[in-house]
Amino acid sequence: MDEISRAARRAFDERTQPIGLHRTQWRVLAQLIKDPSLNQSDVARQLELESATVGLAVSALCNQGYIIRRRDLSDGRAWQLELTKKVEDILPELRRAADATHEKLWAGVSPAQKRSLTDVLAIMSANARGLLSDA
Repeated sequence: MDEISRAARRAFDERTQPIGLHRTQWRVLAQLIKDPSLNQSDVARQLELESATVGLAVSALCNQGYIIRRRDLSDGRAWQLELTKKVEDILPELRRAADATHEKLWAGVSPAQKRSLTDVLAIMSANARGLLSDA
């Protein structure tokens, strides 16, 4: 599974390179697109990355005009992140890159196989969460 994930991320990286985004940057944007209420620490936690790594990506995204970073008024240690309108300009290209990556990844897999795999992975995911509570 790790090999599949790495290959898919590398393929997406290649497709998004013309936009000028690196892997951590597009992953930060993806998290904020999914949930715009996340702060910088939340994004780092969800991506399972170090705060400094996410901080560098956010700084680059701010410099590129994709994000505005502000101190959280209720918690002066936290950074609130806000997507700018400029993100809307690259969303179609990001979507095309994601669709092309998924299309190649799922090539030759029937709908029935896809459903079976999804079911098996859901069970494994639940089992993995159980491992964490067993520790």
